[in-house]
Amino acid sequence: MTRLYLSRARLQARRGEALAAIASLLLPADPKQQPGHAHRVLWLLFQDIADAKRDFLWRDEGNGRYMILSHRLPTDPHQLFELETKPFAADLSVGNRLAFSLRANPVVASKPARAKEEQGTRARGQRVDVVMLALKNVPKGERGPVRDRIASEACTAWLAGQGAKVGFKLTAPPLVAGYNQIPMERSRTKGRPSGFSVVDFQGVIEITDAIAFLAKLPLGFGSAKAFGN
Repeated sequence: MTRLYLSRARLQARRGEALAAIASLLLPADPKQQPGHAHRVLWLLFQDIADAKRDFLWRDEGNGRYMILSHRLPTDPHQLFELETKPFAADLSVGNRLAFSLRANPVVASKPARAKEEQGTRARGQRVDVVMLALKNVPKGERGPVRDRIASEACTAWLAGQGAKVGFKLTAPPLVAGYNQIPMERSRTKGRPSGFSVVDFQGVIEITDAIAFLAKLPLGFGSAKAFGN
């Protein structure tokens, strides 16, 4: 099994700490900038291999606190963080039940991936937010009263589908909350908005295939994983 590490990192940007003077640059108040800034800051913990591909998952816990699951030990040569790290070696069997908290960007492919000779600039299939897809046939003026219910149902179905492929099942419908659209600024832009949705899940799963589940765990679930989801 691939060795993994679980880390808790807190950026030293509180009043009186080393980075307090530039805290607003590292942790901007603008939600459009937060995911991108956090993504770049956390890369500083994995600069020991030049040009390495991202091999870690992370979650923003708020106020400069992050949880990180990585293939490599994070290193902090610039002393930017309070950092706690321990080996992550889950020992799971079929039938085990796990309480979970997951933040994800639930999407489905609306178009298949192009054939290799036709890929051009788009290799993978086009992806669509599952909630927006579920709301597609509801008139905009009627979405308000049913939005939360449809979002919960669509996201629960998406998570159940993930489990069917990678070795777990839901023991009961999870709590689905925090569905939000996170806007992002484009680096090369024509002025069009960009972004992704965020959903928080809490519940209990039962392991149906421990090997498949543990293989998927370091890869994460959903899209936008580079931005902490």
